[in-house]
Amino acid sequence: MPIDWTKSKYGKKHRQFLSKKPEKMKFFTLCDGAARSGKTLSVIYKIPQIFSYIGNDYLKVFSGYSKGTVRNNVLTELLPYLRNYHGATCKYNSQSGELDIKLWGKNYSCFVTGGGKSDSDAAIQGGTWDFWYANELPKHHYSFYNMAISRLTSERARLVADSNPESPNHWLYVEKIKPYLDGNSAVRSVFDYFHFTMEDNLNLSKTFIENQKKLYRGVFEARKIKGLWVVADGLVYDTFSPIKHTCSHGEILKKIADYDFTEYFLGLDWGWNHPLSCGLYGITKNKVYYKIDELYGSRLNETDVIRWINEKQKEYGRFFRFLNADNARPEQNHKLRQALPNMIIYEEKPRLQDSIAVLRGLINYDNFIINGERCKNTLREFRIYRYPSEDEKSRYEDDVPVKENDDTMDETRYAVTFYESHFAKRIITY
Repeated sequence: MPIDWTKSKYGKKHRQFLSKKPEKMKFFTLCDGAARSGKTLSVIYKIPQIFSYIGNDYLKVFSGYSKGTVRNNVLTELLPYLRNYHGATCKYNSQSGELDIKLWGKNYSCFVTGGGKSDSDAAIQGGTWDFWYANELPKHHYSFYNMAISRLTSERARLVADSNPESPNHWLYVEKIKPYLDGNSAVRSVFDYFHFTMEDNLNLSKTFIENQKKLYRGVFEARKIKGLWVVADGLVYDTFSPIKHTCSHGEILKKIADYDFTEYFLGLDWGWNHPLSCGLYGITKNKVYYKIDELYGSRLNETDVIRWINEKQKEYGRFFRFLNADNARPEQNHKLRQALPNMIIYEEKPRLQDSIAVLRGLINYDNFIINGERCKNTLREFRIYRYPSEDEKSRYEDDVPVKENDDTMDETRYAVTFYESHFAKRIITY
């Protein structure tokens, strides 16, 4: 639901950004910081002022990782704000990305596009812009960023972006933020920087902030709460406790007998050079995930998976609704559909960092439990699944765990994130 701007509160940092006249703004203004710190809404509030200053001679561009993220993160707030508080008329074509805004008697032609893929820059070649709003700029591909910058050639052109923090090795931090903080005069002549923490957003309750702090630890707390650009290290699931987050097989059987699980489903990571992992999950009435059982081993194929699933349905006397499988083996997934016609087979592979955040959040709130007697490989990997050490980091992408001891970890992410994204009645803040 769009924010009620009449009741919105603005902290000191937000007022500093909002009070800056468009003609005094640098060519490139970045608002970065913690999740829910109010940076995106501050930019949205500023847009009518910038439009009025720049004029309507050239195209205005709104971009995100995809057109869908722009719609969800920006347009759902921007368009009601323009209509309700400025009397604007807005018409958006989600297919073409064309956005027409009539504001204060002037017509502004805008374009919405995704910038997250290596070929995204093809959509923006040619033409001249005078305004570019980049939502979650670090998610844009570097080639898109360079192309978009080269289109901002009008005299009053402005780039305004927001950003959640990532690794300090990211090009945005290396090229702009770090030089700005170091006092580089060349960067400061064209680049302005506003940094926000979650506590800067006066619209958030203390209870909400404290609950968010429970969700994150270590590097994730530094990024999500404090808005810091830091490198991920240590155990991926460092708050997982074998004491708190495991149970006995007897406890599982009692929950099954008591009809405490409202639904059963599976995750599957096809083995190739690594072992195959298939997990069975149940979710309780109070929305706690249990990993009930696992199939794990090398040289296993779809025949083994089909046999195991049928055996487990008989053993537990329950029907399993769906399976979300690794999409790297479409031919094997097709065989599953043929052999298990009453089960829905999905092939949705979630983004690594996002799905790790979902699973971490569930663990931090004690909403994820595994059967310690039947899921020994899952228990083992939870204890050792890690980010690269300092001397290993040159060989790995930032924020990507070491590619070992991750077979059950990948399968668990596939299953739980899919259910959480599509069926669970809770809101997870990334």
